[in-house]
Amino acid sequence: MAVSLITIEERYGAKTAIFSVPLAGRKPVFMCVVETPYENEHRGVVMVDARKFLRLWRADPYKHHQEIAKGNPQTWRQDRKFTAAAEGFSYGIKNPVPLPEVEYAEIKQTSVSYKFLRFSRKEHIRHVRCVSFINGITRTIWLLSHGCEAFPVECQLPEARTLHRAASVAGTRVFTVRDVQDGLIL
Repeated sequence: MAVSLITIEERYGAKTAIFSVPLAGRKPVFMCVVETPYENEHRGVVMVDARKFLRLWRADPYKHHQEIAKGNPQTWRQDRKFTAAAEGFSYGIKNPVPLPEVEYAEIKQTSVSYKFLRFSRKEHIRHVRCVSFINGITRTIWLLSHGCEAFPVECQLPEARTLHRAASVAGTRVFTVRDVQDGLIL
């Protein structure tokens, strides 16, 4: 079972792409991305592999929301907003949940070590790939807690292209919200 774009329709005066997101042992849930009056050509959608995405989230060197990122389904279910996410997903296709909005970064970290007796200095360079959230943490942990293997996220271009290379589902592509408006993704 894979995430699928099931329809593009007009809702509340804006084109809306609706995705079906399969879950382990239960009915799929529905998520959406909606066009806005601006920047649609700079808003990318990526179908992420849940395991790869979680690995990138846990790798965030700035430790944004790390207590949640390092959690598991049992701890995530204790999150104070978890029941609100469950309610949001319960409305089904009639009222799909917005995609999580994320940022992707490839960060160069430099550390220095010294050897005292030899008076030498050595630089260590490490490249870290990570994601952080703008919006949608609770939706994401709800999906992960219910065995979701893949889900769509929204990310600014060109970050969406690099996120796609790092964590996408095989055989998928990045598309923009402008592509939704123009009907280029069906």
